[in-house]
Amino acid sequence: MVQHRAHGYLVDDVYKTAAEFTKIFGYEPARIDETFAGFPLGDETEFFLWQRKHLEDNIGKEAMSKVKYCDQQAIRCESREDLDKVYRKLKDEGVEFITEPRSYEWNAYCVYFIDSTGHMWELYCWTGVVPLGDLEPEKHEK
Repeated sequence: MVQHRAHGYLVDDVYKTAAEFTKIFGYEPARIDETFAGFPLGDETEFFLWQRKHLEDNIGKEAMSKVKYCDQQAIRCESREDLDKVYRKLKDEGVEFITEPRSYEWNAYCVYFIDSTGHMWELYCWTGVVPLGDLEPEKHEK
């Protein structure tokens, strides 16, 4: 089972952009550090800001060079098995993946692809108790 869970922007400065988003819309991040900020929107959907350099460092500059726009959609799968099944199905249908499925430091198993218009998508499932960022509450005060 998969569900659309998040929409976000790829940014250079997470703290600066998060402050602007909070000022304009009034939403406070539930988790934030220099690489990621997550804003729950109340319906199990999250808006996020992700440092583009952090993604480049983790999935590669070559992969990120294929991303045309500075936004990303995230689809949550319930398990690695579900993610792998969706990955194989989409790959068989010709979807252009820029990574293979693997575990990342932010407690998630993920794979990334680019749609036909150049937008980046993530399929993910949580592998840890909490996503990285929640582990460091003192950074919320920045």
